Amino acid sequence: MSFIDLRPYFEARMKTVDQDLREWPDAFNIENIPSGILDKSWHVEFGPFNYTGTAHTCLHFDCPVRLQVFIKGYREPKEAVDSALKFADAIVKECCKLSNRLNQATIKNVLPNLIDIRKLTQGNDNCAVLELTFDCEIVIC
Repeated sequence: MSFIDLRPYFEARMKTVDQDLREWPDAFNIENIPSGILDKSWHVEFGPFNYTGTAHTCLHFDCPVRLQVFIKGYREPKEAVDSALKFADAIVKECCKLSNRLNQATIKNVLPNLIDIRKLTQGNDNCAVLELTFDCEIVIC
């Protein structure tokens, strides 16, 4: 049992939401995604993980996971925001579906925490960044 189960969980959920979504694999830097693949790219960040208690021989942790999805609006920034809202709905539904979140070996629950839509940079306001944060309960025995 391990924290390592978080990444595959979210990879599988994102593939289910839209086959065109592709993960940007750089662990920390989202500023270097090439503009040619920016649309429908996503990035995942972890932590910090918080110890929440012990039950018998198992240790419980609250593990925040942040997904960032990049969506181009092309001519109108409003299009990017509207697409981000649709993706937010689909991603939350898929990640928090009972059959997904409650049937994992070490991930005991996945609940939404924060949804935010912002522009990519000061100079690029036609690309929206959808940020979703999930609280994942991990049990290590």
